[in-house]
Amino acid sequence: MPVRKYIHCFWILAFLTVSFSTYSQSREELESKKKKAQDELDYTSKLLNQNKLNKNASLSRLNLLKKQIKSRNELINNINSDINLTGAEIDIKKEKISSLEKELKMLKEEYARMIYYAYKNKSSYDRWMFLLSSKDFNQAYRRLKYLQQYSEFRKKQVALIKEKQENLNNQLTALEEKINQKKELATQKEVERGKLASEQKEQKVVLDKLKKKEKDLKNELKEKQQIAQKIQKAIENIIAEETRKVAASNKTTGSGKKSSTGMSLTPEDKIISTNFGNNKGRFPWPTERGVIIAGFGEHPHPVLPGIKVVNNGVDINTTEGSKIRTVFEGEVRGVITIQGANQAVIIRHGNYLTVYQNLREVLVKKGDKVKAKQNIGTVFTDNSDNNKSVVHFEIWKETRKENPELWLAK
Repeated sequence: MPVRKYIHCFWILAFLTVSFSTYSQSREELESKKKKAQDELDYTSKLLNQNKLNKNASLSRLNLLKKQIKSRNELINNINSDINLTGAEIDIKKEKISSLEKELKMLKEEYARMIYYAYKNKSSYDRWMFLLSSKDFNQAYRRLKYLQQYSEFRKKQVALIKEKQENLNNQLTALEEKINQKKELATQKEVERGKLASEQKEQKVVLDKLKKKEKDLKNELKEKQQIAQKIQKAIENIIAEETRKVAASNKTTGSGKKSSTGMSLTPEDKIISTNFGNNKGRFPWPTERGVIIAGFGEHPHPVLPGIKVVNNGVDINTTEGSKIRTVFEGEVRGVITIQGANQAVIIRHGNYLTVYQNLREVLVKKGDKVKAKQNIGTVFTDNSDNNKSVVHFEIWKETRKENPELWLAK
């Protein structure tokens, strides 16, 4: 094979190796996203089916359907990406097959030329004459080594042709598998689009029913606002209590440092605060399983036009009987009962506070030291509202509200 052809084949193989490595990484990431979307879909479907006999129109059901539709769209988008990635892999395999076919053709042509030459000089007499016609012993020796090396080269050529042919056959089989995989993905995509259409139809039915309950929805919104105000007041009281502690400590001992808003920070509190802040994005969820159906901040009301909803935390829909657990070590600073929202637990982590609301029972009391993932109670389940089991979770840095989604592990 000419040197130029060898160089050409080398660069093709190098390109294909890099391409396959890149696509391998992309596929691993894509499969992870697909699995996550499918897990969320399965769990949301489980929540929606908790009470099949009671499908009353409610905001919680509407929010679950919105979450399900979002996850379904994510899965469809991931399938689209998978189809595109598989198509790219098919193109790469076709390129590799083409390269192998060219190599194989060149190898076979070279081998054919060797066979033809061997046929032309096949007699033992010709080989002996080739050796005996040497000028001296050294030339005869070199000619003998040439004949031996030529024979070995022919054997290696045969082995290389077999190896290339086998590799080509494997690539052709792999190509066929990829083509079938792409067809299966296209079928899966159509199935998911059918499910999406059904979910969107149900969402519209629920939305239309809720629009007829404007008065009830406004009362529910007002009640949530009152609950949020009570929690904020409880947090303000905790900070005020810490401020009084600092003032008393400074009067008696002259010690005790405080933050800009007055929360007392002992050396231990400082360590907890630092560790809390350093673990942003890695906290365990307050429930072992759950889906966020209402995010942090200001959002348009899902039904009432022109009305904004402010959420100081996130609402996590989970299953009936789920245990509520702490996200970080700390000290219980408040256990309060809120009409319409059951019980709430406020835990202090240095100058951070976490709030766990809508608990049916509470296993801790004010002053208790708690560890990360420690059970502090059980979520309340509203049997009159599609077995709704939603825990409301907040994170505060003193008086500043934080977005919990940025703190919880993905």
